[in-house]
This record gives sequence, C-alpha cells and structure tokens, in this order.
Amino acid sequence: MKEILNRRIFLSLAFYFALAFSLIPSHADALTVAEVVKDLACPCECPLILEDCNMSCGLEWKEEVGEQIKKGMNKDQIMEYFIGKYGESARLTPIQRIQGKTYQYTRSFDTVDWALLWSGIIVWIVLMFLAVYISVKKLFFKNPHESENHGV
Repeated sequence: MKEILNRRIFLSLAFYFALAFSLIPSHADALTVAEVVKDLACPCECPLILEDCNMSCGLEWKEEVGEQIKKGMNKDQIMEYFIGKYGESARLTPIQRIQGKTYQYTRSFDTVDWALLWSGIIVWIVLMFLAVYISVKKLFFKNPHESENHGV
C-alpha cells in the first residue's frame, strides 16, 4: 500500500514539474528586434527598410522596439504602437515597396536570386551564340543554288 502511495506521489510530482516547465517561456520563442523591424519603414526619406537603416533615426526606432520587447509586448502590439505613435507611414506598405522602400543592402542572394541570375546569363549566351551562328552561316555559307537562280 505504501509503495502505491509513493508511486502516486512521484507520478503527481513528475506531472506537475513537466507542466510547470512547459509553461515557462523558452528563449527560442523570444521575439527579436530584427523580427519586428523587417516590417517597419525607416522614418527618414532613405530607401532602406528599418531593418537595414543604421542612421540615427533608424537606430532610435530599433532601440524603441527593443524597449517594447523588454516590456513583454508581442510583434502585433509593437506594430500597433508604432503606427499609433508615428502614423501609417511607419508600416512598410506595398506602395512604399513599389516606390523603392525595400532596398536591403545587408542581404545576400537567396536561391531564387541565384537561379534568376544564372538563367539570365544562360539565355543571353544562347541568344548570342544563335546570333553569331546565323550571321556566320549567312555570310560564309551561301547556298550555291541562290546565285544560279538570280543570274538567269
């Protein structure tokens, strides 16, 4: 009987510890400044998104985002805070993207960019080869029957 009671107590404690540890937020789920600022426009007139802006205005906004994260706000709350405080121009909108507010100089080529680059180069090489081939064929390899038909 005592063994069964000890076993139940052990299982109960193990369950409560597992429950307690699962409710503690992990650092892997922590929000970073970079995750928030990639959807915000730089407050100045530069062509950068806030994530890449290293001017004083952008650094101030990033610092403000960091303070909001320390207060426990999530991304949506921080976005609402910035839009409420600075207006709709704080949000990176499709219109701003069309106007060029998407320049990201710290990014490298991803797979799509490399595929487009090499596809363009290959198409250009094939077109140049065809143009040279057709030109050389017309210039140096004239059909002998063409000259006979035109002379009659």
